[in-house]
Amino acid sequence: MANLLLVEDDTDLSETLQDWLVFQKHVVEAVYTGPEALEQMRFGAFDLVILDWQLPGMNGIDVLKSYRDEGGKMPVLMLTGRTEQKEIQALMTAGATDYMAKPFNLKDLSARVEALVTKTSTV
Repeated sequence: MANLLLVEDDTDLSETLQDWLVFQKHVVEAVYTGPEALEQMRFGAFDLVILDWQLPGMNGIDVLKSYRDEGGKMPVLMLTGRTEQKEIQALMTAGATDYMAKPFNLKDLSARVEALVTKTSTV
């Protein structure tokens, strides 16, 4: 069981992801905007942040850059509909631990979450 922060502005997708992750025995807090995400990342204690790129108020890559610039260490799994190599490189340069391209399979998301939580808990 992991404590997850889910940041996705599409409320239908957010609810689906949250329901799935809770079903997988995780504790999930969901927020919907970039500023909310940054606040939770600064002051919350999560095993993993699942962060969408396109968010209102502040996009996910800017949230990630700000968090990393402030010394934030939590692992971040970026969700994105963007698939161009330069965009993926920008995510990784900004400090993403990993990424998943949308659309994705929920079982693949679970596998990625488990791998990242396990990897970071043993470091």
